[in-house]
Amino acid sequence: MSTLSWICRLLRLSNFFVLIFILVALWEIRMPRRALTTSKKWRWFNNLSIIAINPALLRLMFPVLTIGMAQTAQANGWGLLNHLGALRWMASAAAIVALDLMIYLQHVMFHAVPLLWRLHMVHHAGLDYDLTTGLRFHPVEIVLSMILKLTIIVALGPSVSSVLTFEIILNSLSIDDPFSLI
Repeated sequence: MSTLSWICRLLRLSNFFVLIFILVALWEIRMPRRALTTSKKWRWFNNLSIIAINPALLRLMFPVLTIGMAQTAQANGWGLLNHLGALRWMASAAAIVALDLMIYLQHVMFHAVPLLWRLHMVHHAGLDYDLTTGLRFHPVEIVLSMILKLTIIVALGPSVSSVLTFEIILNSLSIDDPFSLI
């Protein structure tokens, strides 16, 4: 088994997600930023229910998710980065920035297009703001987002480590605004 395969097995996104989630949850419980208007238990139950549905739905709908698609793209030489001959670190940085830009543009579109906004409102519907707010998305929005990410990965051809890094950053920063903790 290659070193990269071991790294991917050891550094699974779910492990990072759970670790960061627990750390931020403990931080919020210990040092709340504001008084809550609704019960944390009830809000967390609702939000975590939606959050749990989304990855299960993705697993059912897509035979390959982002890491698998990056492996497939690399193995088949798909994507722009596989044909540029750029230095590895430059290609990784470009891939992470490009993936992040696409997700940002997707977010802008979900705010700007009325039909997409109806889906995205689930993300903004909470009366209180906490670590679950940034992860609460309508399942259809999650599916559309995955289609976009898979398409970008095929077009770009980023390395597996770039996609893994991007997913860790995206999921970690979705849990809470890191600058609000300072």
